[in-house]
Amino acid sequence: MRPLLPLALLASGFCFAQQDRPEKLSIHTWVREDIFAGWMANDLDRFEKGVAKLDRELNARPDSAPAMAWRAGGELYQAVRAHEAGNAAEFQTRYAKATELFNRAYALAPKDDGVLAVTAGSHLLFADRLPAPRTADAWKVANTRFTELADSQAQMIDKLPLHMRGELLSGVAMSAQRTGDMARANTWLAKIVKDLPGTPYETRAQKWIEKPELAAKSSLACQTCHDPGRLKNRLAAAAK
Repeated sequence: MRPLLPLALLASGFCFAQQDRPEKLSIHTWVREDIFAGWMANDLDRFEKGVAKLDRELNARPDSAPAMAWRAGGELYQAVRAHEAGNAAEFQTRYAKATELFNRAYALAPKDDGVLAVTAGSHLLFADRLPAPRTADAWKVANTRFTELADSQAQMIDKLPLHMRGELLSGVAMSAQRTGDMARANTWLAKIVKDLPGTPYETRAQKWIEKPELAAKSSLACQTCHDPGRLKNRLAAAAK
């Protein structure tokens, strides 16, 4: 019976992807781990599970801006994969679709912090993997949305969990650096060093300050995990 176990797990995962999102969970918690499994570990099975959840969500709620932003990020990831595989036609199709979905999500909810975060983060992750003419555009989008998110959360930024605070500060600093605004980048790097001592963010920000030439070849983002908000933890809490 042992050979049947992988099939059973696969079937279980497929059924899970076909479930509606529990009411107590945000779309972000519902899909984030699956989508990031593709983005960060190139796990296409998990990624497709996340896409299936998003498609189900958008079928039920066509104007869900957060779900639309995640779906746009998925298309951007697939566009990058197509580009790296030398498939120019698929790249153009998927990149155009990603841009359309990002724009629609923003038009529907320009003040939604989730939309801003997903849009900014997606562009930060993939900008340097896009073909040269698109890289600058992607960094401009990341910089604009990170700036809007920082402005929106200015009054609470010091109270955010480490991961959220670190990724926001790093996103602003990194996108400023990539768009050539070094004065602004240095301001935010100094804020990271001051506000996040003893963290991976502070360590890397200090390196960027001491050796600016490292900035173009490294990333400040994605340095901590999402443990407090992991799906299994939230599902367990919701069941109590």
